[in-house]
Amino acid sequence: MTRLALHAGPLHAEIDPGVGASITDFSIDGPALDRYPLLRRAPGVLDDPAHAACFLLAPWSNRVAGARFAFEGKEHGLRANFADGTAIHGDVCARPWKIIDRTPISARLVFDSREYKGVNFPWSFASVVRYELSPDALSVELSVTNVSDEPFPAGCGLHPFFARRIFSERDKVELRAPVAGLYPGEDQIPTGPHRPDEVSERLTAGGPLGNVRLDDCFGGFAGRAEVVWPASGVRLTMDCSDAMTHLITYTPQHEGQPMPWFCVEPVTNANDGFNLHARGIDAGVRVLAPGETLNTTTTFHVRTE
Repeated sequence: MTRLALHAGPLHAEIDPGVGASITDFSIDGPALDRYPLLRRAPGVLDDPAHAACFLLAPWSNRVAGARFAFEGKEHGLRANFADGTAIHGDVCARPWKIIDRTPISARLVFDSREYKGVNFPWSFASVVRYELSPDALSVELSVTNVSDEPFPAGCGLHPFFARRIFSERDKVELRAPVAGLYPGEDQIPTGPHRPDEVSERLTAGGPLGNVRLDDCFGGFAGRAEVVWPASGVRLTMDCSDAMTHLITYTPQHEGQPMPWFCVEPVTNANDGFNLHARGIDAGVRVLAPGETLNTTTTFHVRTE
């Protein structure tokens, strides 16, 4: 399926409808008339959303422990799709989406689970994503709607991969993301509510990302994160709507050195949110009645300094 190219001023974006309506490129014009990725650029042929610049998470975000959860007194099973036995990243990120409208600077796409067999969720749902590019921002509106005849728990979010360098090899990327606390846990599965700690204080204060290794879930996200590439003179501010109350950070390493990208993921619910919800812990899970919609907006504002 042909990718959708959006252009506005110095910014460029591409969307792949055939692989989860994922972002495959979000870049900025720079030196020597070249385009430099703000998010890690996807390969020419995308066969796995994990290689995208940013993919969509719905109807939940991140892991569900043991691929099982309880809701309203009933046990529900999911297909495990990760090596640790969890069900991860929802169900829409690898599926084809339908284009419902398109302009040179925008695109709206829809996914309806009723049109597919084997969807990894016990209830019928629909998601809509709308991308709009301006000369200084990319806006992403993502929703989940309950199209079944009974309530269900839901969540959604984005999984962007930020580049560590843009124009300059001297970039030492900085991150500021105010959060209230870290979810304690084992193997990325929370064991209780989020609580203040040194890592959440460091994210809140901001500063150079360095080669710290993180794969953590934070609650009380204030809705704004800033990524700065000082040597390139570029600042990206990620503004999120109120439903995005959680943040996932992922900074992988290879042989002790940081990978050339890192993830700062705005999401509505914590890792294993469905099971936390069943335990009475507020983890950002929304219970949607039939016909109800969870709406989110994330805008990536870009400024050169």
